[in-house]
Amino acid sequence: MYRRSDLQFIQNIFDRATNDIAIIYGLRDYGLSSLVSDFIKDKDCLYYRSSPVTDDLQRKMFAQELHEQTKSPIFPDDDYDKLLASYIDSHNEKKKVIVLDDFQFLIRENPTFINFLSNMLFGQTALGKAMFLLVSDDIKWIESDMVKLIGRKSSEISGVIKLKGFSPAEFGERFPKMTTDKIIKLYSALGGRSMFYNMITEETDTGDAVKLLLNKWSSEDFNVGNYLPKDIREPVIYNTILVNIASGKCKLNDIHNSMGMDRAKLSAYLKNLESNDIIEKLSGAQVGDLKCIKKGTYRIKDNTLRLFYRFVFPRLSSLKIFGEDKFYKRFIEANLPDFIGEIYPEYCMEHIRWLHRENRLSFMIDSVEEYFDKSEAIDFVIVAKGGNIIACACNYKDPVMSYKKLADVREAIRHNRLPCDNIWMFSAGGFEDKLIEAASSEEGIKLLELSEQTVR
Repeated sequence: MYRRSDLQFIQNIFDRATNDIAIIYGLRDYGLSSLVSDFIKDKDCLYYRSSPVTDDLQRKMFAQELHEQTKSPIFPDDDYDKLLASYIDSHNEKKKVIVLDDFQFLIRENPTFINFLSNMLFGQTALGKAMFLLVSDDIKWIESDMVKLIGRKSSEISGVIKLKGFSPAEFGERFPKMTTDKIIKLYSALGGRSMFYNMITEETDTGDAVKLLLNKWSSEDFNVGNYLPKDIREPVIYNTILVNIASGKCKLNDIHNSMGMDRAKLSAYLKNLESNDIIEKLSGAQVGDLKCIKKGTYRIKDNTLRLFYRFVFPRLSSLKIFGEDKFYKRFIEANLPDFIGEIYPEYCMEHIRWLHRENRLSFMIDSVEEYFDKSEAIDFVIVAKGGNIIACACNYKDPVMSYKKLADVREAIRHNRLPCDNIWMFSAGGFEDKLIEAASSEEGIKLLELSEQTVR
């Protein structure tokens, strides 16, 4: 599963009467492979998935695949230009697509390959004859190393698209009959990894979805390394860092104390995880007289990875012995509300962004940002056009949101000198009567549930 707009983006490039190079990258679980497969359907296509081998062997493997797919004669000692020209200039006049998957392996051993593609397409090949689609799931390499390698040739790339995880709103669109509460619970487990959505239906409950993941993680085919950065040399250290962050040791100093690693080295590992979109460094909104910004605090970005490293990775042996049903009941079921509660403010923030995109707010916003202070009373702030600020508080774990929460938010506003006259409060379980009365009689207080489709 992937976004149709991403497929259309690539298709639009193919439909041009030109020769083109396009790049698409992102996690496989975001639908990368499925998108490529659907794009090349009904097209004259040569598909090659590169491997981490020497350039000489790579070229011979490419020649072999070219022969297998096109039945052209094998000349394993030919250069790439002769091999590709034999395919592009073949008998029919249809525009050709050459897909080079995991192309980072090809470029690393042959850094001039991009120059070759460029020279071939724009110097030797008739217009409208070919499109090269370069595919990779190595995010860090694409966003740093590749940019340095191709240099000025980047201007000759027709388009670059990065696949991103599905948002809660997009998950809800995929399952329109689900209640808001069920969407929140299921998205907490499956996150933005859209390939997992094929495992569930509208009737699947949270426990069953988690057990499906446990079944995947307990299989002989599962490789923990698939969740780590490409080509890492020290998976032991990266896994240990992620287990620490998932367990609540989120600050640099906490991880340092737990692992006993030099802070400078630890920072380098954290930076690598961050550049691979596995973790994110928290900063928070810079408004008011904020006393306690969470400097040096990290979080695992993807919900599924948070779930895995918190509950499963430290107990992979137990998962094997108990099986998914007993494991879920023993280690996850009772802890799931707290886990979802930690993520709930992120849903609320995304809901506000969705309302803004759909023009369902009565005002325009500049940003929706997390807010960190010692009291933890305010979860995030909405910064409206013109500078007005709305302080937002969220409740998932308690049966109802209490009036005391309102008092705590007001105290946090006063203590941090936050220039804010409006308070929005989100609750999955409803609101205390006294809080409802306050909202109806006082200006600036709004009570919301995520099922609301318009806020005025």
